[in-house]
Amino acid sequence: MSTQEPGRVSGPAPAALRCPRCGATVAPEQDWCLECGAPARTRLAPTPHWRAPIAVIAVVIVLAGAAFAFAFSDLTADDGNVSSATATTPASTPAGDTTAQTPTVPTAPAATQTSPSASAAIPGSGG
Repeated sequence: MSTQEPGRVSGPAPAALRCPRCGATVAPEQDWCLECGAPARTRLAPTPHWRAPIAVIAVVIVLAGAAFAFAFSDLTADDGNVSSATATTPASTPAGDTTAQTPTVPTAPAATQTSPSASAAIPGSGG
C-alpha cells in the first residue's frame, strides 16, 4: 500500500511561471497574474464579430419604421379625397333648400285607362 492521499496524483509539480505582461511570478494554481490581472495560463478568445449583424438589424428596423410612418401618414391624411364608402351615398340637402334637385331615375309612364265619361268632361272645352 502507498501512503499517498486519495485523489492526489503523483508526478512532478507544475513549475511557477512568469507573467507575460509584467514578469511577476505566478504560482502554479493561479490562472491570472495578481499584479496586473493579465491571463497567465488562460487563453482569451477573441470577441465575435457583431458589427455586421447589428448593422443588418438596424437597417431592418429603420426600414420598418419608415414603412410604418408612411402608412400612418397615408391613412390619416386629410387631403379632401372622398372615400369609396361615402362616394356611393347621395348627398343630403338642407331642409329649406328648394333649389337643389336630387337626381331621379327615369321610369316608364304608367299605363292609364280612360273611361268615356272622363274624356267627355274636359274642363275648359266649352261643353
